[in-house]
Amino acid sequence: MSYLKLIDDKIQSLAESLSSILNIETTVVDENLLRIAGTGDFYYRINETSPENSLFARVLKRGKPELKLSDKNRAICLQCSNSATCKERNSMIYPIKVEDEVIGVVSFASFNEEQDKLMLSKKEEYLDMLRHFAESIEKEITSIMMMNKLNIGIAEINGIINSINRGIIIVDKNERIIHINSKAIKALGINFSKSKIINKRMGNIIKNFKVEDTNNEELVGNWNIGDRILRVIYKINYIVLDNKNISALIDFETLDEIVNRAMTYNNENVITFENIIGRSHVMLDTINKAKIAAKSDSTIFLHGASGTGKELFARSIHNASFRKNGPFVAINCATLPENLIESELFGYEKGSFTGASNKGKIGKFEQANNGTLFLDEIADLPLHLQAKLLRVLQEKKIDRIGSTAPTEINVRIISATHKNLEEMVRRNEFREDLYYRLNVIPLHLPPLRERGEDILLCSQYIIRKLCNKMSKPEKYISKEVEEKFMSYDWPGNVRELENVLEYAINFTDDDVIGLDDLPEYFLKNLEKANKTDKTIDVDAIDIDNITSLDELTKEYEKKILKKLIDMHGDTIEGKRKVAKKLNISVTTLYRKLNDY
Repeated sequence: MSYLKLIDDKIQSLAESLSSILNIETTVVDENLLRIAGTGDFYYRINETSPENSLFARVLKRGKPELKLSDKNRAICLQCSNSATCKERNSMIYPIKVEDEVIGVVSFASFNEEQDKLMLSKKEEYLDMLRHFAESIEKEITSIMMMNKLNIGIAEINGIINSINRGIIIVDKNERIIHINSKAIKALGINFSKSKIINKRMGNIIKNFKVEDTNNEELVGNWNIGDRILRVIYKINYIVLDNKNISALIDFETLDEIVNRAMTYNNENVITFENIIGRSHVMLDTINKAKIAAKSDSTIFLHGASGTGKELFARSIHNASFRKNGPFVAINCATLPENLIESELFGYEKGSFTGASNKGKIGKFEQANNGTLFLDEIADLPLHLQAKLLRVLQEKKIDRIGSTAPTEINVRIISATHKNLEEMVRRNEFREDLYYRLNVIPLHLPPLRERGEDILLCSQYIIRKLCNKMSKPEKYISKEVEEKFMSYDWPGNVRELENVLEYAINFTDDDVIGLDDLPEYFLKNLEKANKTDKTIDVDAIDIDNITSLDELTKEYEKKILKKLIDMHGDTIEGKRKVAKKLNISVTTLYRKLNDY
């Protein structure tokens, strides 16, 4: 049995993420040389088998990484049966091992000169990323293997699930509870001995609850337990016991737990990925990319609209890196006057200019030595300082104002902006060479409108935080408000959500926030959005230049796809929503997008 095949969707998603970050192609092959996942040219060869005399086969046999770089004569490839048709130019291959057994390989490959240069110039970084990719798959397979061994006995099963800091319920094929951990019992508020919960049907504990595989996606649910409602985020995975009985594992956390965990930090506390509120697929994908990026020392560029949490991500990346014991220093390039930015960044010697301190001053780079420097709103850095920053990145040295000798520094740079740097480069407003230095690992932070149920999760967190701050009893949003929040575009992201809720908390005396409690501008924006015509404007199609009905249909289809991608976002999650709305497969959608 191929364990990799069991999680091919997750592997494909991770492969696409890495490919978009590193700008090279990625593929995964199992122990039978069957291609499980792939990007670029590899995508169209998923489910094909590689030759037994290929490099993949050699890595499977030896269990050691292989690098095929700058092999102009293709000597290594000539022995492979696919050498005549293979378009790969360079590749790195790494084994996937579980319990000292090689169960597959992961590979990065280049198909053009640009990708060649990246792989050669960043060989060590890419190899490190490839290793982490293999390790993340190994952990997932180990978890599955553990689940498939749950028939080792009730005592050991309970020992395993009780050690997990989430609510776990295992039900048999008849939806009867066969195992439940202490975390779940506490969250559900059940007297274990009195209720005799083992062998009870799930429907008797949680009313109207359906045990259906959620395809490893977490859902927000309102569970009716007795006379109360428990807000949870949960997922359900089918598992196999005794090689025949299909059972299900229900894994959940209460929204209260998630919100409480996020509220345990302030500016003095260490901020980690655990403090980031978000369980949507697109947010978890971004967090997963950030965790991978944190393991390297490459510069990271965070791009996202205002209010998407760029500094929160920067701090989390720092605290997940090997620099976590060093300082984290942040500076907003947009808030300082131009004549002060240079001295703030690089520092100055005493008496170096009028008004300078007679003791001199160290800059942010020196403050961040052996740690991380976060340059927020990097797009607002003046051009003459962009040149100086580029030199620092290249030489790892800074020049204080008024100093005659450079100072060596060891700093990791994370930069961020909500502006389009590529467009600024085209307009000569930002240095192209600096852009490429900063953009080694780009991470896009999704806007709130693309994050689905996260809107409700963020709402509950914000309400609790504001009610605590205002010394008011905790409030909740009504079902009607929930629906409006989910349909709204949130151009101001989390900051706008916080403003709307702060207004409502100030002006309502009830425990439940209704539509009438929301600010007038928000209600007007909702009304305007409802009146917006969601259909495609046929008159906008240039009929005079259309030569056939087929061409007219394609042009109309192209505009529909553009409209839906604009609405749901140009992300993996957004494309899945578009495919579902159009009742087509994701593969068909990708093909149409490539055609247009």
